[in-house]
This record gives sequence, structure tokens and C-alpha cells, in this order.
Amino acid sequence: MSEVRKLNDGHVHEAIDRIDVSINYLQAALAEHALISAVENFDYDVQAAIEILADLYQKIGSFESVSEISHKYGLKKEYVVANT
Repeated sequence: MSEVRKLNDGHVHEAIDRIDVSINYLQAALAEHALISAVENFDYDVQAAIEILADLYQKIGSFESVSEISHKYGLKKEYVVANT
């Protein structure tokens, strides 16, 4: 039996913070790497990954609560909105 995981509104802020950290890491560790910068195809892929994360940041950041996200997108069956 799978464990039910409760989500609260803090998870919204935590998610956008972790996405921001990930974007900054990709920028510093990959986008600025000499080899990746030197190969157009590699640079394009890294920039695409950063853009996907930036879009996700904006998508999640447009919500105030997990309930709003659940209403629009739904949640996987093992996740529920915690009563706050």
C-alpha cells in the first residue's frame, strides 16, 4: 500500500525556491562551462532546460495555494491537500 502524502501551501513556495536554485546551478555549472558554451547544440540544450524550468517557476508561482493547483491540474492519487 502506498503512503498518502499531504501537501500544504508551503510546498508551493518551496517548489519555486528549488526551481530557482536549479536554474542558478544550471547557469553556473553548465551554461558557463567552456565546452558547452563552445558547442552550439550543447548550449542550446542547456538553455532549453533552463527555459523549461523558468516556465515551471512561473506556472507554479502564479498560484497561492496547493488547493488552487489541485483544482487546475489535479494531483496524483497518493497526494492530498492537507487541511490547513
